Amino acid sequence: MRIFTRIVQTLFILAGLALILFFALYWVKPEILVRTQNYLEKNLLKAGIAGFSMILVGLIWVVYWFNFLIRTKSISLDNPHGKVRISLKAIEEFISKKISTQMPNITSMRVKASLGSHGLETLMQLRISGGYNIPELTSQIQELIKNYLEDVVGVERVSHIEIVVSSITPSEQEIQEGTADENNKETG
Repeated sequence: MRIFTRIVQTLFILAGLALILFFALYWVKPEILVRTQNYLEKNLLKAGIAGFSMILVGLIWVVYWFNFLIRTKSISLDNPHGKVRISLKAIEEFISKKISTQMPNITSMRVKASLGSHGLETLMQLRISGGYNIPELTSQIQELIKNYLEDVVGVERVSHIEIVVSSITPSEQEIQEGTADENNKETG
């Protein structure tokens, strides 16, 4: 896909440069338009084939590009009986459900999975309740996700799992301790 994209880009850049050069020459010498018209009338078949092939190459590239977008939205696994595709959305929902059942201290989460050049990349935004060791908690979450993806889903290459803690809410115990401290200060 990358090589074909480079070829198409080069082809259209060259065609664009030729068009720019033509318009620049037309601006300097308007009679070039008459010469071009005469040339095109004499070589109508060649000009038509060139234009048609440019349009065809562009359409083929658009089809390949859409196919590439569709393929990168799912993971393909080879089984003995055929190919299995798992959508990234299904993986995101799976991670959300598994982590929310395993880790009760997470108040909310958003998971975004994507395919990179080194494998499956996962970004999680978490809101957690306080009173926990955050580095230890996030390490447990990363290990849990990696094991689920490799063992249960069957993903062979898990690139990295990034976790962003967007909010830390105090636990009920911390809230009660805070109000008890305030009450002690008022009475003391």
